[in-house]
Amino acid sequence: MGESLDVVYKGLANLKNGFKPVPGKLYVTQEYLIHKPNDYFAEDVMIPFEDVTRIEGVMTKILGRDMLSNLLEVETKEGHIFQFVINKQKKWLAVLEEVLTEREEAEKLIWPK
Repeated sequence: MGESLDVVYKGLANLKNGFKPVPGKLYVTQEYLIHKPNDYFAEDVMIPFEDVTRIEGVMTKILGRDMLSNLLEVETKEGHIFQFVINKQKKWLAVLEEVLTEREEAEKLIWPK
């Protein structure tokens, strides 16, 4: 692989997979966003930043209203959309902004309104 997989930031995160969340940990490295599930039956999700078109802080809707700032939505060039349920959304976005700025890809990050 050749890239550095030194972890810049990590935390608990559920990958939304339809109605069944996949609990695990989310890792930010200089090259990837990686979700490692707790359940050994589920596979790791490795998203290279070079394949990302958008990373956005999104709010969870409850009864049709924006209620919780706890989602990280990642869209890839292939059109796949991953949603991660996280804590401390602002901290995650700040770390991702730092990494993407170093990669000269800061335009990919969208902060919530």
